[in-house]
Amino acid sequence: MPEETWRLAVCRAEVIARLAAMGTLGLDAADAAAAELGVARRLVYVLLGRWRVGEGVVSDLIPGKSSGGRGRQQLPDEVEAVIGDVVRRRYLTRQKRSVASVCREIGRVCRSRGLPVPSRGSVVRRIAKLDPLMEISAREGPQAARRLRAAGGETPPAEAVLAQVQVDHTVVDVIVVDERYRLPIGRPYVTVAIDVFSRCIVGMVGDAGGALGAVRRAVPGARGDRQATLA
Repeated sequence: MPEETWRLAVCRAEVIARLAAMGTLGLDAADAAAAELGVARRLVYVLLGRWRVGEGVVSDLIPGKSSGGRGRQQLPDEVEAVIGDVVRRRYLTRQKRSVASVCREIGRVCRSRGLPVPSRGSVVRRIAKLDPLMEISAREGPQAARRLRAAGGETPPAEAVLAQVQVDHTVVDVIVVDERYRLPIGRPYVTVAIDVFSRCIVGMVGDAGGALGAVRRAVPGARGDRQATLA
């Protein structure tokens, strides 16, 4: 390791160790440390986080090759808190304010508190991570979010044969052609009725028509005598 790199880490450790002993780091203390080290306020928070996560030694602060911040939050905690609060109060409402309006409000709050103003892209990325169900429910109402909500409740258990039959309607991977001119007619469907208790197929119909007609024929077939069909 170059001696210059080690001296830089030692210099940073002297300042960061004092900040770590303070507990909560205020803006004034962060600005003073940034001026002493000749770095931006954001880097002070980064170094303090590395010191606390690490072992609290000089090697925790040795400069390394930057990864570009990919996959990590790059904003101070104070700015993240402002974004979350404004998004909750302004974006997740029935007024359906635009992203541009939310960005302007975030910038106003950050400037009033002496915080760095996040870019529009940073705000957009955080909005994109919201739960779609929660976002639509907050902005458009519960009825609009019903299409994203899973069906509630549980299917009652089947305790006997034919107590519960499930029907599966599937397109067959073949193409039916005209018997005379060999022109394509379409893909047929196969409808299968399955007894939940025994997991046996109790009715099956092949059809080129719609699902409703096939179900009408498959389900009654599950109740009758199938000797002729099996023969």
